[in-house]
Amino acid sequence: MALGFLKKLFSGGEGSGGTHEAPPREYNGYTIVPTPQRDAGGWRVMGTISKEVEGERKTHTFVRADTNPDLEGTVDLTVRKAKRLIDEQGDRIFG
Repeated sequence: MALGFLKKLFSGGEGSGGTHEAPPREYNGYTIVPTPQRDAGGWRVMGTISKEVEGERKTHTFVRADTNPDLEGTVDLTVRKAKRLIDEQGDRIFG
C-alpha cells in the first residue's frame, strides 16, 4: 500500500506511469487519443492513432521527444503531431 502511494507521488499522480489520457479527437476517419506522459521537463508528447481498416481496429502508438511544461499545451501539440502523421503517412502508420 505504501509503495503504491510513493509511486503515485513520484509519477505526478496522473494515471498509471505518469500519463494523462485526454478525450479522443476525430480527424479524417482516424481517432486520436492524446496521452501525454509526465517528464522531468514537463509533459512529453505521446498518443495513439486508431482506425478501423477492413473490419479490424488498427492502432499506432507514438512518442516524440517534444516536451511542454503545460498539460493542455502538450495535448494540443500531440493532436497537431498526430494530424501531421496522418496527413504524411495515412494507413501506412499501421504497417
